[in-house]
Amino acid sequence: MLKMRTLLEDLLNNRYKSLSLTIGASALVIFLLCAWLVGSHAPALNANDAALRSLVNAHRTNWGTAFFTHLTLAYNSTGTTIITGFVTLVALLGFSWRAGLQVALTVATGSWLNHYLKSLFQRPRPTNDVLMHYGGWSFPSAHAALSALTMGCLVLLILRTKWPTKYRHPLATLAVVFALLIGFSRLYVGAHFLSDVIGGWALGITVVAFFDALFHRFLPYQVRSVQRAKRRRPRPRSNRPRARRY
Repeated sequence: MLKMRTLLEDLLNNRYKSLSLTIGASALVIFLLCAWLVGSHAPALNANDAALRSLVNAHRTNWGTAFFTHLTLAYNSTGTTIITGFVTLVALLGFSWRAGLQVALTVATGSWLNHYLKSLFQRPRPTNDVLMHYGGWSFPSAHAALSALTMGCLVLLILRTKWPTKYRHPLATLAVVFALLIGFSRLYVGAHFLSDVIGGWALGITVVAFFDALFHRFLPYQVRSVQRAKRRRPRPRSNRPRARRY
C-alpha cells in the first residue's frame, strides 16, 4: 500500500512537472512574439492595441472604475511586498525553506527582468483617456508580470498540497482569476496596451516555470505532512533471532 501511494505521488509530481514545462515553453514563445512585434513597431499590433483601448474605454462604468482603480493598487510597491511575503510564508510553512527560496528568487528575478526589458524596449505608455497616470515605460507590464509571478508560484504550491481536489482546483482557479483581473485593470485604467499585459503575463509565467524546473532538478522539496510521515515511519523489524541473556 505504501509503495502504491509513493508511486501515485511520483506520477502526480511528474504530471505537474511536465505541465509546468509545457506552459513555460508556450509562455516563452508568446513573450518572444510580443517582443518582436513591439520591437519592430508592427502597424497591425499598434492598430489592434488602439482599437481594444477604445473598446474598453467606451464600456467604462462607475462601479467598474471604482473596482479596477482600487484593484490595480494591489501590485504597487507595498502591495507587491505583502503578496510576495504571503506566498513565501505559505511556501515556508507548508513545504520547506527550499520552497520559500524558490518563491523569493522567482519574484526577484522576474521583477528585475521586467525592469530591464522596459528600459530595453522603451515603449511609451498610452497618453489619452488615462484614469491613472504612471511614469516609466510600457512594455512589458510590471503589474501583469508580478501577478503572474506571485500567483503562478501560489498555484504550484496549492496543486502540490495533499488537500482534496475539491479544494485545490478552486483555490488555484481563484489565483489565476486574480492575476487575470490585475492584467485587465491595467487596460481599464489606461496604463498599458493589451500587448504590454500579455507580454508581462508571458514573462512571469516563463520565469515561474524556469525556477520550478530548476528547483525540481537540484533542490526538490515536499509538503511538510509527507516529510513528517517519512520521519515517523517505523523501521522494518529484523528477522534475526534475539540473543538470549543468561
